[in-house]
Amino acid sequence: MANTSLLKLEGDSRIAAVSQRLNLPRREFLQFCATVAASLGLPQGADAAVAEALATRKRPSVIWLHFQECTGCTESMLRAEHPTLEKLILDVISLDYHETLFAAAGHQAEQARKTAMAENKGSYLLVIEGAIPTRDGGIYCKVGGQTAIELTRECAADAAAVIAIGSCASWGGMPSTDPNPTGSSGVAAVLGKPVVTIPGCHPIPTTSCPQ
Repeated sequence: MANTSLLKLEGDSRIAAVSQRLNLPRREFLQFCATVAASLGLPQGADAAVAEALATRKRPSVIWLHFQECTGCTESMLRAEHPTLEKLILDVISLDYHETLFAAAGHQAEQARKTAMAENKGSYLLVIEGAIPTRDGGIYCKVGGQTAIELTRECAADAAAVIAIGSCASWGGMPSTDPNPTGSSGVAAVLGKPVVTIPGCHPIPTTSCPQ
C-alpha cells in the first residue's frame, strides 16, 4: 500500500515542478522516491521526506575523481538515456569537478574542486573512477601534484558519501591483475572503511562504450 504522506504530496506544486524539471510523470517521480527510500533501508514515511528534499533543496554537489582506468565509466554515463547526461548535470546534480568533462584545466580545475569542497562541506558526494596505486607511496598516479591516495583521503574526509564506480574503483579491476606492479587497489581498501560500490566494466549495462 502506498504511503499516505507520499500520496498527500502528489498534488503539491513543488512536486509538480520537480517532476516537470526531471521530465517524469508525478506518479513515477513519487515511485522513484519510494524506491530510493526502500533501497536505503529507511523507515516508513521516509519516501515523503526524499520527495520533499528533492523538490526543495539545491542539487547535490558531486566531485568526480579519475585514477587508473580507461574512462569507460564516464563514457557509459555520457551515453545514458534515462536520465540523459544533460538532464543529470543540469537538473539532478551539480557536477562541480570532473577532469574529463571540465572546460577548466590546471590550477582553475583544482581550485574549483577545493571551492566545491569548502562550500558543501559534509554534504557533497565523492565519486571515484579507477583503481588507486598504493605501491611506493602511490607515485604512479598524481593529479595536481597530489597522489591518488592523498586526493582520495582529502576529498573523502568531508564527503557525505563515497561512491566507487566501476570495477577498478570497487576492487582494483584490470589494473590490479597479477603482477600488479603499481599495487592497484579499490577505494574501500585505501580508505579503510566501506564505501558504496557500483562494480561493472562498464557499470551502466544499458549503454555501450567505444572499443
